[in-house]
Amino acid sequence: MLIINLNIRGLGGGTKARYLREVIASEGAKFIYIQETKSMVFSDAKCFALWGGNNIGWIHNEGENGGGSLLSMWKKEVFGYESHVMGKGFIAISGQHLRLSHRCVIVNVYAACALREKERLWEELTNNKAVPQDPILCLCGGFNSVRTRSERKGVSN
Repeated sequence: MLIINLNIRGLGGGTKARYLREVIASEGAKFIYIQETKSMVFSDAKCFALWGGNNIGWIHNEGENGGGSLLSMWKKEVFGYESHVMGKGFIAISGQHLRLSHRCVIVNVYAACALREKERLWEELTNNKAVPQDPILCLCGGFNSVRTRSERKGVSN
C-alpha cells in the first residue's frame, strides 16, 4: 500500500490542491497523510476534489484554529476502515489492508515544536498504541525533531 505523507503548510489556494491531485495520480497513492492543512472544515466534496475521485474515506483533525490540522484519506478498495482515535497532534486509523487481509493501524502525526507538548503527544500515542492483534503499525507525519541544537530555530527548549 503506497502511503504519501506531506506537510502542505496550507491548502487554501488552488495551486497546492492541483499539486496534491498530481502527486496522488502520478504516484498511484492508496493512502495520503497531510499535515498543516490550516483548514478547520473539510467536506466530502472538498476531499473528493483533492483526491480526484469519490471512492475514498477520510478523517480530519482540525488542530487548534487550523494550526496543526491533519487530513487522512484512503482508497476504500484498498483499506477497510474500522475505527479511529484522535487527539492533539494525531489521528490513528485502524482497519484492514484488503488485498493482504492484514489488520493495521496507520497514524498521522504532527508534533509540536515545544518539548513539553511533544512529550504529551508521545505519551498519548503510547497509551493508545495498537493491541497485540494489530501487528502492523505505521507512523507517518511531521515529527519536528532535530539532530543537533544548531538545527533548532525559534524555539529555546
